[in-house]
Amino acid sequence: MNSNTNKNNKKKRMRKPSFFIYYILGPIVILWLKTMLKFRRNKLKIKGPSLIIAPHRSYYDFLTIPYLIYPTRSHIVATTYWYRNKFLKFLLDITETIPKDQYRNDVRSILKIASYLKAGRNVMMFPEGQLSTYGTPLALPKGLDKLILKYKPNVYFINPNGTYLFSPKWNNTPGKGRIDATLELLIAKEELETITNEEIVNRISNAFKKNDDLLYMREHPEYKYLRKNKAKGLEIVLMKCPECGAIMPFKTDKLNLTCESCGFSLDFEKDSYKFTDTSKFLDLKDLFDYDLNEYHKEIDNGLVLEDEATFSYFENITEMPLFSGKVRMDNEKIAFICEEDESKNIEIPHERVINYTIALGKSFEVPIPEKTFKIYPKDGKHAIFYWNYIAYLKEKNRI
Repeated sequence: MNSNTNKNNKKKRMRKPSFFIYYILGPIVILWLKTMLKFRRNKLKIKGPSLIIAPHRSYYDFLTIPYLIYPTRSHIVATTYWYRNKFLKFLLDITETIPKDQYRNDVRSILKIASYLKAGRNVMMFPEGQLSTYGTPLALPKGLDKLILKYKPNVYFINPNGTYLFSPKWNNTPGKGRIDATLELLIAKEELETITNEEIVNRISNAFKKNDDLLYMREHPEYKYLRKNKAKGLEIVLMKCPECGAIMPFKTDKLNLTCESCGFSLDFEKDSYKFTDTSKFLDLKDLFDYDLNEYHKEIDNGLVLEDEATFSYFENITEMPLFSGKVRMDNEKIAFICEEDESKNIEIPHERVINYTIALGKSFEVPIPEKTFKIYPKDGKHAIFYWNYIAYLKEKNRI
């Protein structure tokens, strides 16, 4: 009797993704998306249990990526960052979303994913863990191969070219454009009887390397991407003026970027991310590449970052104050310095961190196994320096 009761309770807890959200509200969302975007996708029937993975490039991925496999329903894995907002938490809970701590081993999340896969369900996740600032692949966390080998789902990969150009991290207002998506069976569950961990990691890594929206736009100049304030937000991303070297100097207005220090200016074409005057830079990808390459040279030459900052940390999803002081970062570690009490100082070697997360223009977070720290530089624009620093070290040294 008790055994049957437990089974019934377990079934009640393991609800399917909301029928109402998917099939009543879903068509309304799809109509809205189709007013903004042209979609081209291959149709591949998903067979469960499956793990569906995709790059995270747009604020609207939670709408566009599920649509690309519609009408198939899946449980989406979402960062606990979004659960800090009570209204979003409510929406995520009723849609049976799976919360996961960013870049930390989250046993509760893994167990919930496992329970859904065991029940024959589909689980969708964005393994990179955060939006890509530049529309390029981010570091992938370790351990996904072990999850796949243990629970043996079919593994599908969605490559949604165009989502970044629709709504990039630095400008969350949706524009108009096109998404060309491919869905492929990356690993069939039958292969998991013989495949190695290394082969799984390589297939996933190679799949993500295919996704670079700015390069894709360059390869398809016939595609149009429209937004009234196309340059808005780049002032909190671009680190240095290529003309005078001023730090974080840009102001933006509609299609224009202008350095407030020397007057250097660039204008986007109306229907693309190409510049009207290509004598200096061809397009936004060209400008991003230059900006990052110059910054990487500074890192290679021993760059040390230091800013006045305020520090906090998280207990579950509750933010707790820590202290104010300075944040300092070099090639080996990041340090949180409390000038009033040096016993409170914290040093974190880069090896302990998979990646930082960033709220552009405001703050960045440093997740380690024990907890996640949040850092608010006095000049919030400087958050991008720390985020790009750790990303480059991870890419260069694979630490």
